[in-house]
Amino acid sequence: MRYAHGVGIGAILAGIVFSGAMVIKVARHNADPVLLAALWNVYIIWFLVSIALVTLPPLVIYFARRQMFREFLIYEAGSLGVFTPLWLFLMTDISGGSLTRLFTEGVTSALVGFAPDGSLTGIGIDSVLLIPLLVMSGILGIILLRPSFIAKYGLGDEIPELTALKETTEEPEDEMRPEVPGAEPTKPNADTVASLRDLLVEIDTPEPTINLILNSGIGTTTDFVGTSPDQLARLASIDKRTAEALLIAAQKKLWFSDI
Repeated sequence: MRYAHGVGIGAILAGIVFSGAMVIKVARHNADPVLLAALWNVYIIWFLVSIALVTLPPLVIYFARRQMFREFLIYEAGSLGVFTPLWLFLMTDISGGSLTRLFTEGVTSALVGFAPDGSLTGIGIDSVLLIPLLVMSGILGIILLRPSFIAKYGLGDEIPELTALKETTEEPEDEMRPEVPGAEPTKPNADTVASLRDLLVEIDTPEPTINLILNSGIGTTTDFVGTSPDQLARLASIDKRTAEALLIAAQKKLWFSDI
């Protein structure tokens, strides 16, 4: 569900942008010069609004939940890359345009820029440039939306205030842990695995990473927080810094949740 929500963000944003442009394009049919001038002003406003729609959500996430910023940015950029060509084709067809003409001639006045005299003018994109851009957009979007890519690069940076706890996760792997007389380690079962999954979800761990951790044999929260960053990085196929951030977030959740 988290993956679907992430992909849906860019898909909806792209749909809103192209739907607005399509409405303005349809309104231009058989319009007189006065109405055309007014619609051009409307399009300029919509062009600026579209830029704001795409850029504001990442900024809000950056200031509100900085840990999710990188993951959100990957989701938005990836889904925009995949769905921008699809929405362009769909809205071109709905507005009565020709897809053949789109591929052979490109688009006219799609962008807004400054003319030599300083006034705002429309900038077209020729098909020679448009087609490679659309292809590259789709390919880049598919790469960014790969679960393995999101799991590797989507987790936020380490929490600054937990730097002091980092030392507790850097124990040597071969170091013998002291045994407590009469105490037996908790054996993994359905309940402990469910508890570990809940913990990982609460600390915003990507779903692909959760599956890798659970499939690696770690079945309890105790086993998880007792795993070294190097070992966790190998088991879950993530980098060491990401593993450290996961362990620190889990320790904070387990140790300080009742304070």
